[in-house]
Amino acid sequence: MFRAPGRAARPHDIHHGPGILPAGACPFCPANERETPPEVWADRPDQSAPNTPGWRVRAIPNRFPVMPPEIGVHEVVINTDRHVVHLWDLTLDELSRAIDAWALREAVIAEDPRGLWPFVFLNQGSAAGASLQHSHAQIIGFPFAPPRLVAYETAFDVAPSCPICTELRQVEPNVIARTESLIVWAPPTPLLSGAVRIAPIAHAARWPKDPGPELAEILKPALAALSSVLDTSALNLWVRQSRDRSAARFHWHVDIVPRRGTLAGMELGAGVFTVINDPEELARALRAQLSRP
Repeated sequence: MFRAPGRAARPHDIHHGPGILPAGACPFCPANERETPPEVWADRPDQSAPNTPGWRVRAIPNRFPVMPPEIGVHEVVINTDRHVVHLWDLTLDELSRAIDAWALREAVIAEDPRGLWPFVFLNQGSAAGASLQHSHAQIIGFPFAPPRLVAYETAFDVAPSCPICTELRQVEPNVIARTESLIVWAPPTPLLSGAVRIAPIAHAARWPKDPGPELAEILKPALAALSSVLDTSALNLWVRQSRDRSAARFHWHVDIVPRRGTLAGMELGAGVFTVINDPEELARALRAQLSRP
């Protein structure tokens, strides 16, 4: 657990209350670059100067990090220069560029000489923990091995065969959509109700160098369909892949978890969760939604 009292001062433009930003003051919009820390990377097709308008995707240190920069990394990747709220409202090109930026910055953090453990995630909507609407992802480079990530890798190491490959052989009724090399399905034992997962059909420990084009192709419609079927736009998304680039047992995947309620006493105290959406029925509803013109 990190002590990060400074995060209480984060600006908000999602709900009313202390720290609410006035209209037009979004720090992630062009012309407001001075409101963020200096960028560490940006996609600038016009070769414009750093920390000025002209970018399409921009990576900056989080102004309110969960840890001090001397021990780890906490970056924000602003997915587009447009003030877009929902990830599925990015164009395919925008989403592809954003995902490729996530991969690029994750790779940089993975090579940090401090041996950090990178983790890519996205919070959308106040119910999912976001304080700013403008679509953005975050990447944390932990200076220690995060317990849940270690547990996931350990589960793959001790399993007789890859759990993702095994699940994909058994969940045909739960499959929602697929591309040439990626598949999205509703896991039979989801973390929270309504969760879906995307993974490569062929076993691979880490996503490719430029995962954006194909992942965007399946992620954009899947997210829009999930929001429509479950009537919520709040969600968490994260990428799980092996930190060890030589590992062969892990199977990289993206988890998408809609947020429709508050975790209460049973969930937080006992670690017991109820599933209110049958995964097979959810997959059927999502397939139907995706088939609509």
